[in-house]
Amino acid sequence: MAGLFEHLLSSINQPDASSTDAAQMERVSAILLVEIARADHDIDSAERDEIARAIGASSALPAEEVDELIDEAMCEADATLSLHTHVSEINRQFDKQNKLALVEHMWRVALADGKIDQYEEYTIRKLCDLIHVKHRDFMQAKHRAIGK
Repeated sequence: MAGLFEHLLSSINQPDASSTDAAQMERVSAILLVEIARADHDIDSAERDEIARAIGASSALPAEEVDELIDEAMCEADATLSLHTHVSEINRQFDKQNKLALVEHMWRVALADGKIDQYEEYTIRKLCDLIHVKHRDFMQAKHRAIGK
């Protein structure tokens, strides 16, 4: 599967889209991945590493900027009362393939510490509902992340 951000950047590089759109979507995606990591009230270093892998694997950002992006996403997640704005951005900018890649990354973040906490699963399920990802796709992404 193509990397989430690589696919996003190629789909956003339309004549009427700007690089700020891609940067904004990287930021929004990072915030949602942070939400998964903190759903169990403990952001493990393995979860943070998985978020960095998801962003850095196919992004043109250097490692230091990926770390800065994650730090900013963590601060914003702490200050955010509602994910409505972020979910709206995902629904506006992401096609189905991007959404499925994001969901798979969510599962990978949840699995990074070796277990899927009930709150992590609930948060992924809720976000899938909000970004209009079907239950079947939710489960398939989980199985891909687990490696089944």
